[in-house]
Formats: sequence, structure tokens, C-alpha cells
Amino acid sequence: MKHLMKTSLLLLAFCLPLSAIAYDFKVDGVCYMTDLWGDYAMVCDQGEDGGHYSGNVTIPATVTNEDTTYPVTRINAYAFSNCAELTGVTIPGSVTEINDHSFENCTGLLAVELPEKLIVIDAAAFEGCTAFTRIDIPASVAKIGIWAFQNCTNLTDVYSHIADPSQVDFGFNSFALEDENYSPRTLHVPAGTIGAYKEAGWDSYFGKIVEM
Repeated sequence: MKHLMKTSLLLLAFCLPLSAIAYDFKVDGVCYMTDLWGDYAMVCDQGEDGGHYSGNVTIPATVTNEDTTYPVTRINAYAFSNCAELTGVTIPGSVTEINDHSFENCTGLLAVELPEKLIVIDAAAFEGCTAFTRIDIPASVAKIGIWAFQNCTNLTDVYSHIADPSQVDFGFNSFALEDENYSPRTLHVPAGTIGAYKEAGWDSYFGKIVEM
């Protein structure tokens, strides 16, 4: 019965509008929610407070609230979206998922270092981030969602450390540009994998592919 009640609450949460979901707690200016069973924490937006993150934000690997310590394993949907004054973010190695629209339209974000154990970059996660020029995709990534890096207009160098791109769920228009001018862009890949990246369709968004 207890499990059934938790499942019902989870379904109800999915039906609520995003603006109605407030954070559970805040530590050092960063807002968090926990999963339904309290196993881990997720970075989230400031909910009904309506605030925005700015400057350089450091996300810790663990966070403590009311004597309970949680691992921080994901950045929740819309957590930093439209935070135009966000200039930097430190993402800990504990994070394995960056969810939908997490950093969408963070036009002041100058650079971002993705954690080495990251598995999921969801839909539109970095769409419209127009400031940063380079991104490194860790070898662990298994999904790059649709529009993940769409219209990142100053992104000129992508370093993908994925050994077998055929095993990646590579979404539609992941690196697309509105003007479709991909000539300034270079995709850097592991030695011997250029053909595999072309077969997986990555070459559509880059002027050239070179080995690292």
C-alpha cells in the first residue's frame, strides 16, 4: 500500500505544471529536490520564488539537509533555463544526467565541463547557449537528445570521447544551427572512428571531422 501511494504521488507530480513544483530545500544558493524515495538529490530551479541563478555556480557532489546527506546525481529539467546572467557552472562527477532544457538559453555561459560519468544529455539541454566555443563529450555518454546543442552559435569545437557512436541515442538536430553554416565547426574524435561518426550522422553538423 505504501509503495502504491508513492507511485500515485509520482504520477500526480508529472501532471502538475512546472511552475507549481517548488524546490525541497536550498543550500548555498542552489535549489534541490529529492527523488520520491529520498535516494538522491537533483538540482532544480527556484520554483515559486521566481529567482534566477547568476555568476559562477558550484554544484557539490553531495548535499546535506536536516541531517541527511544525498548524492547529487542529476540536473533537473529547466533547472538553469533562461538564466542569462549565469557565466559558469561546476558540475560534480556524481552527476549522470542533465535533463531536458536544463541550460536552455543560458546566453552568458562561457564554458561548461561535463562530468566523466555523465550518461544522459537530454533534449534541448544546452539549446541557445551562444557563448561557449568548446564542449567535451565524455566517453560514458549514451544519449544526446534532440536539440541538445541546437543554435549554440559560437560552438566551434566539439571533442567527443565516445569510442562507438553507433551505441549512442543521437537525437534529431542535436547540434543544428538555424543558418546551417557548419563550415567553421570541427568534430574531434578518437583515432580510427571517423567513419563510424559519419555513419552515425554526426558529420551533418560539422565542417570537418579530425582525430584527436
